[in-house]
Amino acid sequence: MAAAELRRALERELGERASSEIEIASAGLAAVPGSLATPQAMAVLREEGLDLTKHRAQQVSKDMLKEADLVLTMTRAQKERVVEEYPVARGKTWALAEVAALEGVDPPGPGDISDPFGQSEEVYRRVRDEIKAALGPVISRIKKLLAEKE
Repeated sequence: MAAAELRRALERELGERASSEIEIASAGLAAVPGSLATPQAMAVLREEGLDLTKHRAQQVSKDMLKEADLVLTMTRAQKERVVEEYPVARGKTWALAEVAALEGVDPPGPGDISDPFGQSEEVYRRVRDEIKAALGPVISRIKKLLAEKE
């Protein structure tokens, strides 16, 4: 859900640059490779006009993290696990709520974004909205990273 919402937010903010200069990938620490998005995730993103039917889960990898300029996790515990297991990700991996602090703004929500897996559409809807609320500082950070590359 986060990758789809971020992709759309970047397209709105940056237009064509979003697809030509930014690659967004979604991967999990405990993902079952090839699995589909949950029906609840598909439903609540469909409400937003986003289609997850082509999404397939993948496991995070060292190569993926090495190539990334920015790695986002939903929780601080996930961030710690990523940098512990993959030192190459240190210094560029942040929980969504931490990005707000990096950008000098107050976090938009309670902090970590919980995993709604196995829960109701209402829980997925709440998590979707928490993700969307956290994207402003992420977009600011991405714009700074793009400016550094120019």
